[in-house]
Amino acid sequence: MGSIDIPPRPALLMALQRELRRKEPDVRKVAQLLGRDAAMAGQLLKTANSAFLNLRRRSDSVDDAIALIGMNHCSSIMEGLIVRSILGTGKMMMARFWDVSEKRAQGMSYLARQTSAVPQELAYSFGLFCDIGIPLMKATFPTYLETLSIANKMGGWRFVRLEEVRHGINHTMVGATLAEHWGISPAIVLAIKLHHAPEALADNAVPTVVKGLVAINLVVEKAIEEFRGADVSLEWRDGGSAAAGVLGLSMNEIDALCAQLIQVFSGALPPAA
Repeated sequence: MGSIDIPPRPALLMALQRELRRKEPDVRKVAQLLGRDAAMAGQLLKTANSAFLNLRRRSDSVDDAIALIGMNHCSSIMEGLIVRSILGTGKMMMARFWDVSEKRAQGMSYLARQTSAVPQELAYSFGLFCDIGIPLMKATFPTYLETLSIANKMGGWRFVRLEEVRHGINHTMVGATLAEHWGISPAIVLAIKLHHAPEALADNAVPTVVKGLVAINLVVEKAIEEFRGADVSLEWRDGGSAAAGVLGLSMNEIDALCAQLIQVFSGALPPAA
């Protein structure tokens, strides 16, 4: 990756992944690992109790959270907390980036449940890791914020092309490399590489689950842009029609889902179970 410094996989993440990949994971061991860091365990419960997951009752402990949403989803949430703890301080800190990442992860989880297009925990993890290359690019290249400001007005493949012209690499490549080094699902790694490439939605060589992740991400990005008051999502303009086709939804259904997400983002509406 040249000058990009990819942080090593954290020990806690490695231990979680090792336990979850056993033939019969030990629930007590997973709970112990998830609760090892008190601050992260508290954030895990806060996320688990959010409106996006709409639990049938409040979760008061890590064991409760595992019982209510499962080991895999709890671990996906913890992945995000670990990422933020490592990349979210000092010169890498980008408040807007983390706000959008959190909304994307929650929105991805919500739409995965609504559409059954991909597993919910996979959608949540992808939402968190989707743009994780951005803070790494910012930490490496002094002029990257200027690049980002310009690229955000371009969207799609133009975004990554500008990064390549100015820095010789793009955030999808960096993010996919980090995810791969950290042992994240291969489907998520590939989806990170392709999330600014809407043509992948029509490529028969791309696995169905990866297409589902990229398609749901386009819908969530549309909702986030509308929530922030933008007239149009540049990403949706390029890939919206293909995304709707992958998800088997009409444009009216897409608009209805986006309206629900916007209400949830604003705290005006708890999502339906």
